[in-house]
Amino acid sequence: MNALWISRIAEYVHTKEALLSAQKIIFIKAKSQNSLLQRFRMQIHSPEKVLYAKNIQTLLLEEARHAKYFWTAYKKLLPQWACFPGRKQHGNDITNKLLDIGYHYLTGVVKNIFKQKDVATAIGILHVAHASDSEPLAYDIVELFRSDVVDREVLHFLRLKKKPIQALFPQDISHFVFKIKKRLEKRYYIKDFKQCETYAYYIDLQITRFIKGINHKEVFEPFFISQRHENRCKSKST
Repeated sequence: MNALWISRIAEYVHTKEALLSAQKIIFIKAKSQNSLLQRFRMQIHSPEKVLYAKNIQTLLLEEARHAKYFWTAYKKLLPQWACFPGRKQHGNDITNKLLDIGYHYLTGVVKNIFKQKDVATAIGILHVAHASDSEPLAYDIVELFRSDVVDREVLHFLRLKKKPIQALFPQDISHFVFKIKKRLEKRYYIKDFKQCETYAYYIDLQITRFIKGINHKEVFEPFFISQRHENRCKSKST
């Protein structure tokens, strides 16, 4: 499927459907970030503007504005000893290190699903390749899940610490990755299907829906999963 897929997505990225699909991805990402903040009764920033971006550059600008608001609010939820400077890839503080670790693991999950479906990830609709081994499509799709899984788990992990930690040791990293895995196994109610499924299954569903959209030259229509505790899934949760 790879050759046909690459041909289709190479054509797709230049269409209006690609921009609309990219808008949907960023909107869901922002909505997930807001859902996390609302859990702690924090004020939120409306993501509606991303749906009216005229091009990818404007869309990324609106995403950056929303991200700035989100990380400022996120900092207020962290222990003061974490000294979070804001989101910085490869940052030296504990929070950014955990975010990097979590995002890397989650991106690996997304890459593996694409691989299982024999779909190449060399061309994305939001990200572009900066190296021969880059996988921009995986970076695009993982945006849908980062806040639900990693941002929540980092916050939970650090807020539960009874004493400040100044460095991450192997056992800390192993425990954190274990918690990420458990979160992927947790069951949620998927309204579109009226049933409870694991978050890992939800990721697979979103990727399948994305692939279908590209193959049919349609706008990707992701669905939003509720992070609220659902009693109907409680007996099956892990």
